[in-house]
Amino acid sequence: MLILICPISLHRALENTSMERNQKFALVVIVLVVGSVGAFALLNTAPAPDVRIGYLSQDLHQLALRVAVEKGWFEEAGLTVELSLYQNGGYEMDGFRAGQIDMGYLGAAPALVKSINEGTAVTILAAVNLEGSALMVLKSAYDSDEITNITDLSGKTVFYPGPPTVQSFLLRLALNQSGMTIDDITPQTTSVTYMEDSLSEASPAFIAWEPFAAKAEASGAAVPLLLSEDIWPNHPCCVVGTSNSFLESNPDVVQKVVNIHKRAEEWIVSNPAEAIEIAIDWLEMDEGIVQTAFERIIYSYELDRIGIERYLEFLIDEEIVTLDHSEAEAYLDGFINTTFIEQAP
Repeated sequence: MLILICPISLHRALENTSMERNQKFALVVIVLVVGSVGAFALLNTAPAPDVRIGYLSQDLHQLALRVAVEKGWFEEAGLTVELSLYQNGGYEMDGFRAGQIDMGYLGAAPALVKSINEGTAVTILAAVNLEGSALMVLKSAYDSDEITNITDLSGKTVFYPGPPTVQSFLLRLALNQSGMTIDDITPQTTSVTYMEDSLSEASPAFIAWEPFAAKAEASGAAVPLLLSEDIWPNHPCCVVGTSNSFLESNPDVVQKVVNIHKRAEEWIVSNPAEAIEIAIDWLEMDEGIVQTAFERIIYSYELDRIGIERYLEFLIDEEIVTLDHSEAEAYLDGFINTTFIEQAP
């Protein structure tokens, strides 16, 4: 910052008393120091990234994003990227709504719930994975035959990542398949990081994304009561989404990100051993845990509209979203855009 000092003011300052001169000098020093700090800040302000991408905490489903970062594919495409971490998909949708992120890796369920109920304008562009979650129960309760079926969870607390999540959907679906409802248990929102340590006789179960189920199993704290493939085989899970405003103003950037995502998904499928090594470093977990978790996930970039529609129909049935069945098809027409993944090389 350039500071201009008037010559007349400087001349008058020299004619003043010693005290006045000291005061003037102090003022000039303060102005110059403040100005220098301002100049330094201006000169060192980082340019805005080309795209801000959200993702979930230690979610192995979203390995494609980590692979792309590790491989330097964003830089290769000429993109500067800012990554933002969220504890669950509902919070990530809040990030979209607050303008914190432009694109994101998140569950299809929270994207649907928050876009419908809160008007958060997002479009989903590609799949990230199928399956990859598990309903876990306290090993001691399982070994003693106290809990061997989901119906044994009646009256118990079950930890889950939050209401508008894929895991919440799967829990409700599993309960319904067993003739129960969510009202038969006490669902409690907890970060997936703390679920294993929160298990007790009164709170003997949790449902989480991998690798947290495999981690609890490896430690001997819990065992799988149901894998998500047992609840709904090949169910859609995470997706790549974008805010509608970013999509409209930056379709070229969106296409580049989708291209990179497809490349990463294909690379994971073709190079599972190396992909697991990247995941081990990223998650900071033992190889056995990551290997088990990895094998429970199907990596795919192809969006399953029928699966997304099943999500929506169930959410309507459960009165979780404020939408009528007659409006579902039209809503999905605007919510899903497969053009970018279809154009990806």
